[in-house]
Amino acid sequence: MPVVERDSRLLAAGAAALAASLDLGEPTLVVLTGPALEAPADVHAVQELPVVLAAKAPVDPVVAAALDLVLEGDRPEGLTAGFERAPAAATAAALLLRTPPATWWDGLVRESTTYSMLQGSDEFRRWRAARGAPRPAADAGPRVRVARHGRVTEMTLTRPARHNALDVAMRDELYVALDEAPGPVVLLGEGPSFCSGGDLDEFGTFPDPALAHLVRLSRSLAAQAAARHDGLIVGLHGACLGAGIELAAFADRVVATDDTRVGLPELGLGLVPGAGGTVSLPRRVGRHRTLALLLYDGTISAPAALGWGLVDEVVAGDRLRSRCLELAESLP
Repeated sequence: MPVVERDSRLLAAGAAALAASLDLGEPTLVVLTGPALEAPADVHAVQELPVVLAAKAPVDPVVAAALDLVLEGDRPEGLTAGFERAPAAATAAALLLRTPPATWWDGLVRESTTYSMLQGSDEFRRWRAARGAPRPAADAGPRVRVARHGRVTEMTLTRPARHNALDVAMRDELYVALDEAPGPVVLLGEGPSFCSGGDLDEFGTFPDPALAHLVRLSRSLAAQAAARHDGLIVGLHGACLGAGIELAAFADRVVATDDTRVGLPELGLGLVPGAGGTVSLPRRVGRHRTLALLLYDGTISAPAALGWGLVDEVVAGDRLRSRCLELAESLP
């Protein structure tokens, strides 16, 4: 079984005791139960175990360092069910998040490498088979509208019929726009949603995952957003899924409307985030909540995202654009 329970005293006993109770050849979520958790003396050795370690909140911060997941609130069962959807991808995500990268670029390289590896997995192949043949894009128009307001550049994603799903055309247009913008940038989305994530009809269509890895890094919107952090304001509304929150989380300020819904759906595809989310989200909400959001089969509300620190403020929908421009104009 991919989800198992173990006595919490095994954690205090250390890596060898935990390892002896598990089949380390299978992706496994280990939920520690029983007496109060005690930190192991060999924390680094425990962190080298290729399993996902979890315990129910509250957890002492010292103990939390040895865990990948803290089961909060009333949905621990939902998180364990999320693990069972794609155990290999979930384990890969936990291992990726476990050690903070030295730099954001290091993190993006590690994330893209893991993402490309998982495109060869059975979990991803099953998702592609269930989805069927990809549909050709029917909207051939521009993907990004750019306007200048003094020293501020406003960029708007313009694929509203597809909830601004990020395809290659949008990626390339936005990459150029960000590269050429001289000052503060405001990024918004047209239509019912800011961005519903990557265009699923393009997932896995590049014939060589290794080459796709290099292309992903050479045209990385995450790298652009990370480098521009202090001068980037993002306004969220509607669905903000996958890339729609991963890129936004790099920004200096993230403003959301009260109808915003945030989620990381990649695990349902047998993948990890591929638009920088394993770098940007932990810096805002920590690795435990990043993994929880990935495992959770759904979205969180704008107030919940505000409470986590994933967004910086929530405004009424008719104030989103003006508030973002106001913040950008106040930047040095």
